[in-house]
Amino acid sequence: MDTHGLEPYVEQRVNANLGKSGKGRRLSIRNTCLLCFSVFIISIVDRPVLGQSSQTLRIYLARHGETDWNVEHRLQGCTDTALNATGRQQAAKLAERLKGIHLDAIYSSTLTRSRDTAEIARGQVPLKSVAGLSERCLGKFEGKWLDRRRDPATAQEYPKRSREPDDELDGGESLNHFYARVRGAIENIRSQHASGAILIVGHTVTNQLILRAIFGLTLEQAISIAQPNDGLYLIELDAGNPARLWKMITEVSRD
Repeated sequence: MDTHGLEPYVEQRVNANLGKSGKGRRLSIRNTCLLCFSVFIISIVDRPVLGQSSQTLRIYLARHGETDWNVEHRLQGCTDTALNATGRQQAAKLAERLKGIHLDAIYSSTLTRSRDTAEIARGQVPLKSVAGLSERCLGKFEGKWLDRRRDPATAQEYPKRSREPDDELDGGESLNHFYARVRGAIENIRSQHASGAILIVGHTVTNQLILRAIFGLTLEQAISIAQPNDGLYLIELDAGNPARLWKMITEVSRD
């Protein structure tokens, strides 16, 4: 089976339509690539996806590499932070994971941590920086610590306010405006690629809202998706099938 550069990982398919709870099974699987946003798991090992055509668009969705603010649990938003040494190593690992995959284009946000990750990973593939893919501007919360011991006021206030659709976070960007921006960006990108393969290097909430737009998720379902700095998803889109999603992981342990 052609696994589109995800070897040596095994692929398993999951129905992308979440149940009302939005929760999936907790699995203990080693060296496995799997779809993880549903309780319905259907193995497709050693057989192609039914109805998959040459008009399939494959979107590899990565998050930028680690920054010092990630390590410190500081809210970055649209602050232009740089990759640290670990983040640059993660970007190099992303390049290795994508080795052998023919990409038609790579998209990043205009923020340095996204653009530099994409630059390291791209090889000779053209890179386009898109402002619509940048992370949400967090207003007064930019640079604050999301840490109950260091900044208990922010740790209490931010999670609640950040989920209010029209809250601009005192000088930032409302969730509704942010979602419209991200949805517009992904729709524009998709309009340029009816088929083929592309890489998008985004941010935590940007990528959550990309998945929301493509899979029709609720806000609660979307923000429950946790993608690490070295996380990589594969989205497959074609006219004859529902959108499909895989998540690349190397190990998951049961808690």
